[in-house]
Amino acid sequence: MSNVFGIAVSGMNAAASRLYNAATNLVNVSSTGSLPTAEGEKATSYQPTDVISIPTSVGDNNFGVTTQTVAREPAYYPAYDPSSPNANEQGVVAAPNVDVVTEILNMKLAELAYSASAKAIAVEQRNQETLVDTLS
Repeated sequence: MSNVFGIAVSGMNAAASRLYNAATNLVNVSSTGSLPTAEGEKATSYQPTDVISIPTSVGDNNFGVTTQTVAREPAYYPAYDPSSPNANEQGVVAAPNVDVVTEILNMKLAELAYSASAKAIAVEQRNQETLVDTLS
């Protein structure tokens, strides 16, 4: 039996994780918070994340990819918003480090990756059907 199905499904799962992550970052693009006031303290704004892909082990013939969500660094940038309840004395808040264009691009790339994996499944299924027909 071919490993193509497992590889393609892992690719689809990775693409779904990327899409979910980008959508979550986009939804929270305006979720500002307070700037850190002490060393080592975190801002109270939304903490954006990124998804990284990790190839699965080749030694056990388990091909494909897994994903891991990691915190984005830097997580925020100072933005001027004196009307915010989170603003400091200078009117500055912590805004999440989310670029709308980049997140939309990440969503489109995830869509394309998902589609490519789905097409790989369809092609492998046709190949196996052809093989069975040939052997019959």
